[in-house]
Amino acid sequence: MPLYKNFFLLPCLLLCNFLMAQNYQAIHGSSYAGSLGAANNPASIVHVPFAWDITPLSVQLKQSTNAYQIKKYSLLSSPNNIKINATNGIKKRFVFTNQDIHLLNARFALNEKSAIAFGANFRSYSYATSNKSNYQDISYSLADYLKINLDHIPLSAQAAGSAWAEVYGSYARTIIDDGYHLLNAGVTLKINKSLAGGYARTQGVQYIQNPGANGVMGYLLRQGSLQYGYSSNIDLIDSNQTSAVNRKAFLKNTYTGFSADVGIEYVLLPQDEEEGDDYSYSTKIGVSIMDIGSTKYKHSSKSRYAVAGKEGITDTLLENKFNPVRSVDDFNDSLATIAALTTGLGGDFVIYLPTRLIINVDQHLVDNFFVNAELTLPLISLAKNSLYLKDMNLLALTPRWETKHFAAYLPVLMNTRQQVWVGGAFRAGPVLLGTHNLANLFSKNSFQNGGLYLAVTIRPGKNRDRQREASNGKLTKQQEKNLNCPKF
Repeated sequence: MPLYKNFFLLPCLLLCNFLMAQNYQAIHGSSYAGSLGAANNPASIVHVPFAWDITPLSVQLKQSTNAYQIKKYSLLSSPNNIKINATNGIKKRFVFTNQDIHLLNARFALNEKSAIAFGANFRSYSYATSNKSNYQDISYSLADYLKINLDHIPLSAQAAGSAWAEVYGSYARTIIDDGYHLLNAGVTLKINKSLAGGYARTQGVQYIQNPGANGVMGYLLRQGSLQYGYSSNIDLIDSNQTSAVNRKAFLKNTYTGFSADVGIEYVLLPQDEEEGDDYSYSTKIGVSIMDIGSTKYKHSSKSRYAVAGKEGITDTLLENKFNPVRSVDDFNDSLATIAALTTGLGGDFVIYLPTRLIINVDQHLVDNFFVNAELTLPLISLAKNSLYLKDMNLLALTPRWETKHFAAYLPVLMNTRQQVWVGGAFRAGPVLLGTHNLANLFSKNSFQNGGLYLAVTIRPGKNRDRQREASNGKLTKQQEKNLNCPKF
């Protein structure tokens, strides 16, 4: 692929080698979120009508972009005819992704006013953005691309991504209970293992027209800088070694760190005793700050910083130098011949997690109908001149109908790039299945925006209120045992 087409895609390609988040949007605010609720607000694990729940497995992926389009594919079709095309037009381009796998997450009520949750997760976030630029698929050469972008210089793009494993523990407690209102507070502490990370920045790329002797217009590169780095453990993967040897080498050269979540939840209790049980509510308002922390990596020896300014660097020379590029070493060798300055990057680099403020309001309407509203504000964006991950959530409104055994959800989402999706999810027994964008099911041109999630959550056979009703407000020793000890 010619270099000009890689100008925006290059940062993405530097990250794609290790990209394997938390956003089960449908169940945010729900009493049935269980241990997964701790990933949206640690205070939500108390005031739940089940003494325990276990999520042995859940997976989630989400992506958003205007840089390319996936055609001839949906979740209900075969991938045999799939096509991926870059999008035409003048725009600021972006790609956002996040994924997670939850393993053996569990929540246990210690008593009526406190609960704990714990588990292990694998998570990754990545993004790439560019300034406004023009791309047309009729541009066959770098000169064509540079010609249609004369009005958009200087060109720039940036990207960052991080994948990590975490083991977490959450504790939540009711600190105010006057019979009319509850105030719950919670905290999550996490031990993180940084698995792989990388970043890239292309800034201030400027060029001028350079008329050729034969009358063909060419271009000269005048200014610009490129910096890219990735974690050194990626270089240790050797295709000639076994997977066990590669895994050991990969994990040996990683850092351990810490992160945290904090949250509170205000619960307005129903005043009509006939409306509900001990765990019903009229309104819940949650406020949380999630993913306070960072991941740390050691620079690969192949990481580079380069500055343009060398004389005689034409568009033709650039195409010849970088086409083809088969490895990072090839790219570095070519870069050294066209840059005025090239230096290696050593030491460590830090990527901050997507620290964000989440405000969640859950309103009981009538019977088994609820509506949830959520606002996500990216606090980490206040950290200037730092590498950080970006969460794509902004606004969500989710009507839902739910009972213990069945539920249906209709999340309406607007992300930070003003894309609006209508999602859908259902729960049948222990299984939750959802999509962030229903167009992923019914349209064959929308899979680049959306994603899906699946969770399996096991709960006790009866909730605590029904056990009390059956025993006139008191629990027998056997009932207490059944509530507090899951059966496998």
